[in-house]
Parts: sequence; C-alpha cells; structure tokens
Amino acid sequence: MAVSVLLFLIWLVLCCGYALLRGGAPERVAAGLLVLSYALGLPVHWMIDAAGYRSAVIGTATIDVLLLVALIVLAWRSTRFWPLWVAGWQLAAIVAHLAKLLDPAMLATGYAIQAQIWAYPMVLATAAGAWRHRDRRRSGDPDPPWKSSPGIVPA
Repeated sequence: MAVSVLLFLIWLVLCCGYALLRGGAPERVAAGLLVLSYALGLPVHWMIDAAGYRSAVIGTATIDVLLLVALIVLAWRSTRFWPLWVAGWQLAAIVAHLAKLLDPAMLATGYAIQAQIWAYPMVLATAAGAWRHRDRRRSGDPDPPWKSSPGIVPA
C-alpha cells in the first residue's frame, strides 16, 4: 500500500470516526457516505480502472457522481452549512474527470491530484461539523439536524 493511501486512510478513519461517534445525524450520514465511497472505490480502482489515471477512470468517476448526488441531498435536507462545501469539493473532483475526458493527454499525475485532493477538506469539514455540533449541544443551543420542510430553513 502506498504511503499516500495509508496517510489518507488514517485521516479518513480519524475524522470520520470522530464524526460517527460525536456528530449529529448529518455528520454521521456524511461520514458514512465518505467511508462507503472510499470502500467501494478501492476494488473499483483495482478491477475497473486498472490503468490508473493514464486514462479517465470511469468506475471511480461513477462513484464520485453518486457521492455528489447523495451530498447534494444531504446539503438540501440538513440545517448545517458545511455539507454545501463538501458537495462543492466533490463537484471539483468530478470536474477533474471531465477535464481528463476532454483532454486525454492530461498528465496522469495532474489528473490524479485534481481528482483526489478534494477528499482531504471534505473529510475535515465533516469532522469540523461534528465538532460544532458537539459545541452547540454543550452550550444548550438547539441543534435540529434536518429542515422541517425540504428547502426551508427553520426560523
């Protein structure tokens, strides 16, 4: 296992583990989605996208699009602001896949970095959301996890 993969796995376990243990419902949903996409991405990358990032990784891009849809739904339903950022960073990863499709000559290293770098702030924002949830709970502030009606922020 490459050092970069191991470091990201440690980052993922620490941040998402914290969100799963200490976060509210939106934080736990996001952490679960991030862990699931990573877990699905490993075998897909090995079996379907075996050429690495020399060509567009269609299997990984498919997982990324599905994750984006789930994150948009989370951002739409949640009362938190951070899921919007996470969905935006996921969209940036998808733009990298589109760029590789439009320019197959793009260097593999540049494509890999563009597609993967956004996972770090996504995971951090999820943990930060859990931290803020915990702070609100400690101070006794109300912290409703979901909007009462889709698209409407509670007063």
